[in-house]
Amino acid sequence: MIFSFPSYPLVRLVLCFALGIVGYHYLGDEVLLPVAFLVLAFLAFFSLALKSSLKFSVFNALLVFLILFGLGNWRLKLYKNVEQASHLLNNDLWQVRAYKAQILEQPKRKARTYNVVLRVYETYDGVEWKRAAGQVNAYVDTLAGAELNYGDLLFVEGKPQETSAPANPGEFNFKGYLVYQNIHFQQFIGKDFAVIGHQTPNYFMRQALYFSSRCQQVFERYIPNERSRAIALALVLGVKDNLDDDTLRAYSATGAMHVLAVSGLHVGIIYMLLLWLIKRVGLGKRQFRWYVAIFSILILWCYALLTGLSPSVLRAVTMFSFFALSRAMFRRSNIYNTLAASALALLLYNPYLIMSVGFQLSYLAVLGIVYLQPKLYALWETKYWLLDKIWAITCVSIAAQIATGPLSVLYFHQFPNYFLVSNLFIIPAAFVILMSGLALLVLSFAPLLAEALGWLLSSFIWLVNVVVDWVSAWPGSLAEGLFTDILDTWALYALIITIALFFIRKKLYYLKVGVGFALLFCINQVNHKAAYWDSSEIAVMNISNTMAVDFRQGTQGKLIADSAFMADAERQRFHLYAKRLLAGVSQAPATDALDFPIAETVLGKLVTFNGKSVLFLAPDNEVRLNEEIKVDFCIVSGDSSFELLSNPSFQPAQVIVAPTLSYYKTNQLKGLLDKQSTPYHIVRSDGYFEEVWFK
Repeated sequence: MIFSFPSYPLVRLVLCFALGIVGYHYLGDEVLLPVAFLVLAFLAFFSLALKSSLKFSVFNALLVFLILFGLGNWRLKLYKNVEQASHLLNNDLWQVRAYKAQILEQPKRKARTYNVVLRVYETYDGVEWKRAAGQVNAYVDTLAGAELNYGDLLFVEGKPQETSAPANPGEFNFKGYLVYQNIHFQQFIGKDFAVIGHQTPNYFMRQALYFSSRCQQVFERYIPNERSRAIALALVLGVKDNLDDDTLRAYSATGAMHVLAVSGLHVGIIYMLLLWLIKRVGLGKRQFRWYVAIFSILILWCYALLTGLSPSVLRAVTMFSFFALSRAMFRRSNIYNTLAASALALLLYNPYLIMSVGFQLSYLAVLGIVYLQPKLYALWETKYWLLDKIWAITCVSIAAQIATGPLSVLYFHQFPNYFLVSNLFIIPAAFVILMSGLALLVLSFAPLLAEALGWLLSSFIWLVNVVVDWVSAWPGSLAEGLFTDILDTWALYALIITIALFFIRKKLYYLKVGVGFALLFCINQVNHKAAYWDSSEIAVMNISNTMAVDFRQGTQGKLIADSAFMADAERQRFHLYAKRLLAGVSQAPATDALDFPIAETVLGKLVTFNGKSVLFLAPDNEVRLNEEIKVDFCIVSGDSSFELLSNPSFQPAQVIVAPTLSYYKTNQLKGLLDKQSTPYHIVRSDGYFEEVWFK
């Protein structure tokens, strides 16, 4: 059998517990099981379990599910802790004039600001200070933020705002991302704050940040090449702040992004090297198993301290700590139960990890490697050492991509076509860089040795970057614009499982079921795209201080926007690409193929598009009209002069106010349109606007 649940009790437990977390996240108190019910269910299970009767097995299984599901509910409820009266969610923030807060993480350098996570503990309403609770994702001025540290206490002027939901279709749900970190508010503080004290929330985190800072200084001193240093910091210490966009795109296009985030691969390399060294010195015997386990765990957690206890490293170190304990406790440990135990420990610590992309991909990758890699490796044998190692790495890459591919496409909408080629050199290179980087830290007390090793490491990383850039430049290196939804993802995983069953059990039945899931995937894809094939769309994007109108006919598009947005590829990628992805339109405006008449008139730019007329109101449109003029849409932006709208001869079917118009002018225009009973849509307050019609 491919998987027998009775053999993996911890897998069953963690699945039930995780389902309880997910259920409470989406349904809230509607699925929350009362504590009294859970106690009674536990007592009933305990009494029936003592009887050891098979006739109660189904009922006992149901009780176990309810108990673990309920525990998952309550763990997330307690973790969120948003029901206390002092929480910002339960208070009127308009009364807040200032507040006191503590920095919970080391400030992160951004392009123009520093990002800090604040825990609010007092608010001021102009009369008195009151106790408060809640976290704020805040941004401060670059110069002022450079002096901030983990644990600083701040006096902040102004009030936080509840995090906004995505403003445009498909846009990254930053609000949801912050909710998974128990953060519900955001604020741009700038320079409106003062440091009023310092209290370290967590001693171990303070020490970890200190060690990480010292290690970064070593790399900055001894690795001369700036790009090589950025790679070393990311790969060895998990510090990705210095990676430029070109490097990120090149590693993403080759499927090598996983080496730039310290995770299971890096911790696994250290753990396997430790086991090899222990075996070489003769301590691999059974009687030394507990010494080996304790020593391995200590080394792994020391490495976690060097990386500043980043979340991805904590996940990986916890996972391999359980592997070490399992090797010591059991002669034949079950790796699936060990994985489940580590996942359960992490979810007990932070239940929202179940919603983390990194958590999901890490465990899927390990499961894929553990289960599929040995079966793939057994398909071919060779007596040549080099070919054997190449085949082993290839099997690891294939197994990990099979396990994570559907989820990666769901989240990132792309797939690296040459991942097999890139992983052949990037995985060994990651081993060399990681070991050399750690050796550089150890030898930093000897400047001459450190300088020599730093130069060699810098040169090696430079060479790796050259190869990565070369592979990323190959035609079709990255398949972009891939769209799948949740149903597609489940269908793909079901297809993978049934194909695996077919090859393992050699039964045609599983292949037939797999064909059914493949058809389900195809039908869902066609059904999604069919909704766009025969439709046309005009969309006015909700982007702060930006005028951007996206036209679509079928799967072709054309963007008309202000010059700043047209020149900003990063803002286009964030605000526009996801919307276009949904319709199967080429995401980059630079490749737009849609063509329609655009006329320059005294009233403004006039677009005629599939039976609809759109007038972009000009800055100066005080003209005398000799005849009645009708348009379907009149778009008013920050440059527009809207005197024309008061002329009875000008009759737009609807006025759309872009978010570039000032608040004062928007209110002035709103009064005019209300007086004339002209339909309007104010993007700044009413949100994203779209008009869709079919042929």
